Amino acid sequence: DSLRTEGVIMKRVSALAILVLALAGCAGPSASPTNSPSPTETKTEAQILEEFLDIAADSCAKAQTENIVEEVADGSKIIVLAKDNAYKDYSAVYIDPQGKTQVIYEMELSVCAPGYLVSMMEEAGKKNEGDYEHSAKLNDDGTYTWKQKSFYEEGSYEETKFTVESGIITAAKTSAYEYSFIYGPVAEADMVVFRKAIDDELESLNQ
Repeated sequence: DSLRTEGVIMKRVSALAILVLALAGCAGPSASPTNSPSPTETKTEAQILEEFLDIAADSCAKAQTENIVEEVADGSKIIVLAKDNAYKDYSAVYIDPQGKTQVIYEMELSVCAPGYLVSMMEEAGKKNEGDYEHSAKLNDDGTYTWKQKSFYEEGSYEETKFTVESGIITAAKTSAYEYSFIYGPVAEADMVVFRKAIDDELESLNQ
């Protein structure tokens, strides 16, 4: 499946509720006369960017081969199956907080977005500038802040803070929404909803 259309992404974003959570680090006084260097002091910006893109690539590959569920605090979620696990050739369904479903034909996984941008940049023969401008910052709490030029507002930027555990992205937060990722087998209750959404969609198309 192709994984991007602007319309689907904008519909999805508008459906997500805003949840503001404080991501606070804890730093106590050092008993040593010299503090240990922070991650940002020991790595260059280029090294941090390369490191984050490797993490994003691994996360995207895991999602595409093992399934992924994006859960939102308001109770909505997006279920995306690996291509090998597609049901009747469909692999993505959005479920709103009230349980209403929408089949998604094309979408972009948030964990895959950084890699997609770099791929498009390379295919276009461009550099990290202009419409493809991007960067990654390693925060003191171990999260990464991904920044890229906005596709929707000229001259503006979009920032996403990614939480990483064991080398895999497990959560993300923007100014508008926050969600977590669950990789691997999808719960049977969710699969029942997923399959029904596909069956209903196919039935409506055949009428």
